[in-house]
Amino acid sequence: MSVMSENHQKLDEHGIGKCSVPMWCDGLPAGFCDKDAYGERPESKTWRGADGYERREDGRYAGFVPALACPAHGGPDSRVFKDGSAWCAVYPDFVNIQESHVGFGDTPEAAREELRKDATESVDKTDCPIHGDLGGGNYCPKC
Repeated sequence: MSVMSENHQKLDEHGIGKCSVPMWCDGLPAGFCDKDAYGERPESKTWRGADGYERREDGRYAGFVPALACPAHGGPDSRVFKDGSAWCAVYPDFVNIQESHVGFGDTPEAAREELRKDATESVDKTDCPIHGDLGGGNYCPKC
């Protein structure tokens, strides 16, 4: 039988922990998911469907999550950590502040909201992914 360690329950200084969702093999405990987790799964309304399975209103994983959860098990998709006096939110592919999407805020939630805004505002709709700059047009004449 596996026992949850501290890294399944708390995030480190970089905002990373391990997913605490238990895994099973042939009806027996087989450890934990252990993928990188960036927080706990948020609360959501649930109901039981006609098939007997529990469903969540937000569509996330509805199974048992004792502490931290990876994105696949309903946890946050970005990590948050303290940077000076502000909270900083970044996605898992973070390289540095100049090259990656970043959000800052007074709370972890505010930092994640700024990160989402930064990621959606930076999508350049005037470039074709194949041919590059469209010269200000809305479609690529070569595609």
